[in-house]
Amino acid sequence: MADLMISEAVSDDDREACYGIRIAVFCGEQKVSREIEFDGLDAVCRHYLARLGGTAIGTARTRPLEGGVVKFERIAVLKAFRGRDIGRALMDRALADAREDGHSVALLHSQTHASEFYEKTGFLQEGGEFEEAGIPHVRMTRVL
Repeated sequence: MADLMISEAVSDDDREACYGIRIAVFCGEQKVSREIEFDGLDAVCRHYLARLGGTAIGTARTRPLEGGVVKFERIAVLKAFRGRDIGRALMDRALADAREDGHSVALLHSQTHASEFYEKTGFLQEGGEFEEAGIPHVRMTRVL
């Protein structure tokens, strides 16, 4: 997609755009409370913003953990733009940055309905299903 741009969200405006997407997807569509969605960890995360023709349409964040592990979180694409490989482009950029930053393992908690998507980006499921924010999830990892 020629007019799709994935960038690190460093400005206040870009961060607000990321938060707006998360509110629409997680709080609006999935009914996750804002208290759970905004967990106080945004300041220690790297944020990504997907724009299509200048319109903010997707986001993701990564959070470094101990032992060379980086956790992928809050990956969301606005409903009207799903199915166009925007999530894949967000993941590709964040994975490349994680490798460049020297992380050796990527971790995420996938909503069960999205686990197939993450498998296509190289993640493998570990263990069984668990609940997070009232939604079924599975733990997935990928060697970088």
